[in-house]
Amino acid sequence: MLMRMTGAKSRTFRRAALGLLFSAALGLPAAQAEPGGDAGPRAAAPERFSLPSDQAGTADERRELLGELYDRLGKAENRDSAKLIASAIERLWLRSGSDTVDLLMSRAAILIQGDKSETALQVLNSVIELAPGYSEGWARRAALYFNQKDFRKSLDDLRHALALDPSHYKAIQGLGLLMQKLGDKEAALQAVRKALKVYPHLEEARQAEEELTREVEGQSI
Repeated sequence: MLMRMTGAKSRTFRRAALGLLFSAALGLPAAQAEPGGDAGPRAAAPERFSLPSDQAGTADERRELLGELYDRLGKAENRDSAKLIASAIERLWLRSGSDTVDLLMSRAAILIQGDKSETALQVLNSVIELAPGYSEGWARRAALYFNQKDFRKSLDDLRHALALDPSHYKAIQGLGLLMQKLGDKEAALQAVRKALKVYPHLEEARQAEEELTREVEGQSI
């Protein structure tokens, strides 16, 4: 009985969370949000939205929801629908389950935008120390190391991020860019193709795949 109740609660969370995520992405009020419903052809995605804290759920529930969103992303019929799903995923990436960590992540983003990378690095170090199982913390620090041209540390952090979330398409894409910088175009091509398996409509990855395919596979022709 307890297992049935727990399963029902988890399904209720997923339905509610999906509804909130998709309604926010579509610019709809929550009462209209019904995953798979007709949002209308003129619905537009706002730049920012968040999942309310009372709907954040447990770490396992967030992981399950993220897996469901990745599945929808891989099956998206066109670029516009894929972008809406990706927007929901990227908002969920920012939910660590800890208000303190979420605040630190927001602070790091502001510092990076303000070109204060060393202070941002200190903040992200704190994020990883507080939440070593939070993949987005590793991914954000990897990006910062990449911009600082510290490619070894960037690679280490990307590996941590992908061990925690193998479908994190931005981390996979970042790995491809890093491999290109290191001169390993074959590994870069493999990474880009892996990103496209998760997010088939990711335009930057599609362009990179075309270029790398010509450079890597065209060499043997």
